[in-house]
Amino acid sequence: MELKQYDTLLVAGEGKNSYKVYHRHKAFLQIEGKCVISYVIEALQRADSVRNITIIGPREQILKHLDEDGINSAGPKPIQVLEQKRNLFENVWAGFLNTLPEEVPENELQNSPYRDRAVLVVPCDSPLITPHEIDYFVQNCDLENYDQILGLTPEENLRPFYPEPGKPGVKMAYLHLEEHRYRINNLHLVKPIRIGNRHYVHQMYHYRYQRNFKNVILFGWEIIGKDKKNRYRYYIGLLLGLFFSWLNVKPLVQWSRSWVPKQGLEECISNIMDTRFMGLESPLPGAALDIDNARDYEAIKLRFKEWRDYLNRLADLYPLPATRRDKAHWTVNASSRKSSPGISLPQVDAGTT
Repeated sequence: MELKQYDTLLVAGEGKNSYKVYHRHKAFLQIEGKCVISYVIEALQRADSVRNITIIGPREQILKHLDEDGINSAGPKPIQVLEQKRNLFENVWAGFLNTLPEEVPENELQNSPYRDRAVLVVPCDSPLITPHEIDYFVQNCDLENYDQILGLTPEENLRPFYPEPGKPGVKMAYLHLEEHRYRINNLHLVKPIRIGNRHYVHQMYHYRYQRNFKNVILFGWEIIGKDKKNRYRYYIGLLLGLFFSWLNVKPLVQWSRSWVPKQGLEECISNIMDTRFMGLESPLPGAALDIDNARDYEAIKLRFKEWRDYLNRLADLYPLPATRRDKAHWTVNASSRKSSPGISLPQVDAGTT
């Protein structure tokens, strides 16, 4: 198959509702003398699936930190930095419009040649993301049948990063679905024009803090709809899963998961957003290890090299599908792989992978 390549939006906006760590923008936190956002950019620059990179955020601060970290805006992938808008939705929309080769009035976009144009959307606060993980996600996305694809990482793939005796770790909240417990891995491949109700993204962003009971009710009322009672099953099931998991009542967590089959939830989201949505399971967990709070930041900072080495070794365990660019060399590459310490590699049939 052809190598899939897309323009990439790196969202680094800083609004009044943005989470900060130690009163600082998470993108500019330091790990081993370099900003978190710089590690994300370096991964994007080395990913074959990435064409150009557009960063949306506080422009002057971003340019200053990129210069300090020695990031070359000219290559290997061109980088453009746009000043942030008012919220996440506006940042992504402005970034998408900036990728178009010509200016098109918004009321004409639906019938324009760019209706099926897709962009990769990546967060700024996942310093452990790897180029292989980005390529694995993009090359396994099916944009023939879907318009919005969100990466999901199963819990079992995140267990190596849990706290250990004498060592800090990261343990996150999950979506408790019938098939698996998933962590949203923050990678999105999306055709923005194909999302009929894309204005809902702003509402979801506004009510995204589900710790507030008022926000829980308002989110359900405005996004799901007062006349769509069947959709509440999935929303309530997800909330109950989070609640019972917090209480560590495993039988009730298991019961609530039966309310939320993955396919049913995907259909529900597709109907709400007026698009074709799917969650793509990705076993590579680097992007899911975002910095949510000071505790996670300190754990990632302390174990950064150890975890980064582990994630890089996973590339052998989860090879990419063969593309026309590498097909001629695939058999050689597959047969010459070396086993990585601590990882048992599967047998790969180079003719069928």
